[in-house]
Amino acid sequence: MMDYLTLHFQSFAETYSLVMIEVYLLLVVCLFAYWLRPFSANLKAPCLTALVYWILSTINNHTGTSKEADRMIAVCILALSVLILWVLDEKRNPVQKIFLCVLFRLISWLSIELLSEIGFFERDFIFGFDWYNSSTEAIIIEFIVWNLIFYVLSLLLLYAVIRILHRIYRHKKEELTWLELVILLIPACTLLLVKPIISSYFLLWMDGIGNGSITDNIPANIYRVAFCIFALFPVIIIIVLMQNLKEKQEEELIHESVSRQIEDAERYTSHIDDMYEKMRAFRHDIGNHLTVIRGLAENGKTEELADYVGELQTRFGELQPSIITGNAITDVVLSEMADLCQKEQISFSGSFQYPEGLDINAFDLSVILNNALMNAIDGSGGVPEAAVSIKSLIKDRVFLISIRNKISERRKQNDDGLIDSTKKQSGHGYGLKNIRSIAGKYKGDIEIHQEEVNGELFFTLNIMLVG
Repeated sequence: MMDYLTLHFQSFAETYSLVMIEVYLLLVVCLFAYWLRPFSANLKAPCLTALVYWILSTINNHTGTSKEADRMIAVCILALSVLILWVLDEKRNPVQKIFLCVLFRLISWLSIELLSEIGFFERDFIFGFDWYNSSTEAIIIEFIVWNLIFYVLSLLLLYAVIRILHRIYRHKKEELTWLELVILLIPACTLLLVKPIISSYFLLWMDGIGNGSITDNIPANIYRVAFCIFALFPVIIIIVLMQNLKEKQEEELIHESVSRQIEDAERYTSHIDDMYEKMRAFRHDIGNHLTVIRGLAENGKTEELADYVGELQTRFGELQPSIITGNAITDVVLSEMADLCQKEQISFSGSFQYPEGLDINAFDLSVILNNALMNAIDGSGGVPEAAVSIKSLIKDRVFLISIRNKISERRKQNDDGLIDSTKKQSGHGYGLKNIRSIAGKYKGDIEIHQEEVNGELFFTLNIMLVG
């Protein structure tokens, strides 16, 4: 076997290198799909994007073109990858798609460039041994082994970088703005400039060796190695800072949301106080009302009596919330939601009873009901024969709430099982998070179902609390 390789080393080296490059490119493409997967709503988008990327890159590698043409083709392949990923991912977050594809292109180049630079040191090291320079077999073995190590380490390095980026890029499904893209790609712009500079340096050196003007091999250089190692640090730091800024903004928005809920609770309390004040005034006047009723009855004025009693019933009804649950706070919340549904021409129905005997705070329940019903009402907008319903059930110490509404199309759920808000204004999108947070406080959780019944699509939110 070794004798055969010695006699046909040049053809073997070309075939071996070609196979290694093709296998390497295929595995890089697999890592490309792995890189994109957490940012996509489905598996099809990253897989097909990576497949197209691999096909076009393979065709380009086997087509003889100039270096300038290669760069233009590489840009076109990158742009096409962004477009395919965006379309297959239901046209979500196009700016982020640009960032993901550009960043992968850069880190894949860095991984192979770093090992190339280390390869120069390996070459100078192995050339220092006489047994290597005097043995054809040693040269063949070194060529086979180092090429294998070269591509394996490059792939492992690329995989490690992807894992780091996955970990630090925490808000993967959030929309990326153009300004954020510019900030994130500023460090990458350095790589975009250095990449052709290094490539031109190597090509110039190889041309010099080819025409005899340069006799030495391309020198190993520790500064190029250091550049490859530290080039990713600014990108990583910018991503970390961006994610921390987003989390700080999210905390501020949650704080605003909580402040609004406190205002709602104060409004409910004020509403209840006002209702009780009117009831006290009504009770204060009840003696006078009874005297009038008795006088009308004794004088046989039945029509006047009926009118008077009817007026009293109307006034008394105005003092009562439209929905009675067994608790004044939840009475007000559900009554306001029922009135809002009537105003929006949405059918409202259900049977909710306050969980007497369970250790569940009425204000926590008001936050749950307010957020859940507002989401249901918002989700019913534009739906024919819109309807919202609420039910509750107590079993042992478990309190279950189920809120259901008709929807026009299925809502997409994120990695947490929640529904991302379609509203872009500040402060939206935290309703389900607040509900889950309160449910967790009572050792419970929430569950979302979307099902089709008799040709109609329904969205159901189930909330479990343990009191």
